[in-house]
Amino acid sequence: MVDESVILFNELDPSLKNTHVRNVFMDGRQEEGLRLMDRMRSMKGLAPNVSTYNCLIDGFCKCGDVEKGKELFDQMNEVGVSPNVITLNILVDAYCDIDHIVKAVDLFDQMLASGCSPDASVYHRLIYGLCKAGRMDAASNVLSKLKEAGFRPDIVCYNSLVRGFCKKSMVDKAYDIIKEMEEAGVKHDSVSYNSLIAYFSQNGNFGLARKAMEWMINEGHVPTIATYGALIHAYCSNGNIKEAMKLFNDMSSISKIPPNTITYSIRIESLCNNNDINGAPFLVDDMKAKGVKPNSDTYNAMFEGLKENNLLEDAFILMDAMIEHACKPDYKTMEILTRWLSTVGKSEKLTSFIQGYKVSPLSE
Repeated sequence: MVDESVILFNELDPSLKNTHVRNVFMDGRQEEGLRLMDRMRSMKGLAPNVSTYNCLIDGFCKCGDVEKGKELFDQMNEVGVSPNVITLNILVDAYCDIDHIVKAVDLFDQMLASGCSPDASVYHRLIYGLCKAGRMDAASNVLSKLKEAGFRPDIVCYNSLVRGFCKKSMVDKAYDIIKEMEEAGVKHDSVSYNSLIAYFSQNGNFGLARKAMEWMINEGHVPTIATYGALIHAYCSNGNIKEAMKLFNDMSSISKIPPNTITYSIRIESLCNNNDINGAPFLVDDMKAKGVKPNSDTYNAMFEGLKENNLLEDAFILMDAMIEHACKPDYKTMEILTRWLSTVGKSEKLTSFIQGYKVSPLSE
């Protein structure tokens, strides 16, 4: 049986065949597109061009089959079709998206060696991926190449570097990047300051964290939920519940930023860790009153606190609340409850909970 798509393809004017194959791939019909491209290669004087290959590679990468995209890239070189900067953009983006940063760097170096001149977006994307992977030396190297190519880092690129250096505790390097930003006339934004605030907070240097927050406000930037979240989490981790609560209240009263699920969960976890399990339900009620939906982290923090205090009946009520609010248990929920309920001979409660049935005697 002859493929109807091939018959249609054969009837097209040769000048339209590449366009047709690209359209097929843009419609998500990858296998059909490959068949048509094979047909093109078998025709004398007609072959897929770089634009066709780029469309095919992009289609496979967007479907999650990056290795197939790389196969097509290798095929380009074999048949004498030179990849261009668009090809490079597609594959570097795809490898960074799936955290295969080594392959992204190898491809980048390969393209440079072949004489392909990447545009600024390729450099920026690669720097972001390297910073995310914690490979700060390699990120700095790509930054140098970006400048040598005559491009300027943008605010997103600079922020990636500041955040990456802070996460590696290379705060001197982070300051160098901030100084470079100032010299280049690139203004800091809230993301730049949040990276510093998170670093200082995690290292218990609250004086510098609050100072960075003051600089942020003086520069005209409004603290964000991430700003407060970093500080609240750090204060809670260091047992300074009073200061964490003050910041939590300041969010709404001074900065007019409503707390979200993450900040509530941080507060609830800190209360449970400090054996103030009775205070946690009030925060949960406050969440509901303000329309903030608890997530599995919220419930897990409370389950841990209830377990430490052996408050089994309260745990059953909380399990019912989780079912009522359609919040699915995650692996940590199951780990806590499995270990606890099996020890006290209540495994059947866990089975009912998994099946979506309420387990508290009050619900029966």
